[in-house]
Amino acid sequence: MASASVHPPASLSDAAAPQFAVLYQWSVKPGEVRNFVAAWTELTERIRVRFGSGGSRLHRSMQGTWIAYAQWPSQAASEAMSELLSQEGPLDPALRDRFLATIDDTWAPVLLSVHKDLLS
Repeated sequence: MASASVHPPASLSDAAAPQFAVLYQWSVKPGEVRNFVAAWTELTERIRVRFGSGGSRLHRSMQGTWIAYAQWPSQAASEAMSELLSQEGPLDPALRDRFLATIDDTWAPVLLSVHKDLLS
């Protein structure tokens, strides 16, 4: 996920809370939902362990697309993950391929600065 540098305004949220988030959105191929969720879960857990993300939530929209909300301690942490993966390649090429095989379409990530965090 390469992205242009974004300099968000100062956050109003607690300094210990995630300060940056990224929204991802996909259309999943028919019959591949179970495989998509399994691969997304494994990829997300590996990213959390290796790169220190604040975790993620996977949602299904009423229109049928899948949306993940990934939290990060900072934009720099998210960018460091992207940079390292672009240099070293995927954490697990076979897992990445399994995930991509379930995707019919994907949208550009949406970068978000956190201003108030009421998630618990």
